[in-house]
Amino acid sequence: MGDVKAREVGAVDMMCYLFTPGREKAAFETEADEFRIMGRTVLSYYAGREWAPAKAPRPGRTPEEFVAHMDKEGIDKTLVCTNKMYSYKKRIPIGGMYYEEEEVYEAVKNHPGRLYGLAGYDPLKISESIAKVEKAVKEYGFKGVYVHSYGYGLRYDDRKYYPLYETARSLGIPVSIQVGHSLEVMPSEVGRPIYLDDIAIDFPGLVLIGSHTGWPWVDELIAMAYKHENVYMDVAAHRPKYWEPQTLKNVDGRLRTKTVWGTNGANNFLDDWDQLPIRDEAKNLVLRENALRLYNITD
Repeated sequence: MGDVKAREVGAVDMMCYLFTPGREKAAFETEADEFRIMGRTVLSYYAGREWAPAKAPRPGRTPEEFVAHMDKEGIDKTLVCTNKMYSYKKRIPIGGMYYEEEEVYEAVKNHPGRLYGLAGYDPLKISESIAKVEKAVKEYGFKGVYVHSYGYGLRYDDRKYYPLYETARSLGIPVSIQVGHSLEVMPSEVGRPIYLDDIAIDFPGLVLIGSHTGWPWVDELIAMAYKHENVYMDVAAHRPKYWEPQTLKNVDGRLRTKTVWGTNGANNFLDDWDQLPIRDEAKNLVLRENALRLYNITD
């Protein structure tokens, strides 16, 4: 378990959604029902009780309130995703989970050294999305790109994503991709981690991060991170005490330099790390140092 406490590492959350009151209001008002169904199924199972639909939006946080929350939780830096989540059933953007880089920039711009932005990508609007990525990196100082592919029904090795990969490679920024199953009611097969294989071969200079442990295909993500120099694993959203044994073994072992951590905008579960057989070296690398290196964060 080691002597270092997870909350004392100065953790870097490399995968957080936009947290503002406006975003929460848009999520509450969305016409898409993927999250309502998820509440009745997965969230009810997880909580051990029947899920009750919200009667009002969650309050959200201002950037100042969010930084204060980070201080309380032991998080030094947070990368905020520009999400472009699409409804698979209704073929519309999901309110609150589809927003623009400018919104993220407004949330992070006054907190340098604490908050950073990640651009998004919509494969149905290739030219427009590429222009937004380039602007976000060159003008706003964004550190990478985050991709959520499930609602589009496209594997992320689909050629509609290849312009993004070449753009990110040329800009020298990582692309983080949610892999594994979709918690929302969307096709999961498009998110199998093995689909990172061709991308890693075709773009050897591009850093690819497979997010959310890859569950239930955790062995595929471990294999990709072990095989390719440019593929990394992230354990965002999944509570450490419920990790598959092979995930825990590799976080503390051969993939300790190739794993990063994030909250997914939810509970950080940092205290779990102190109850698991994870060495201090791995804790420092996964919770902080690897993200600083991959996202070129120096301040």
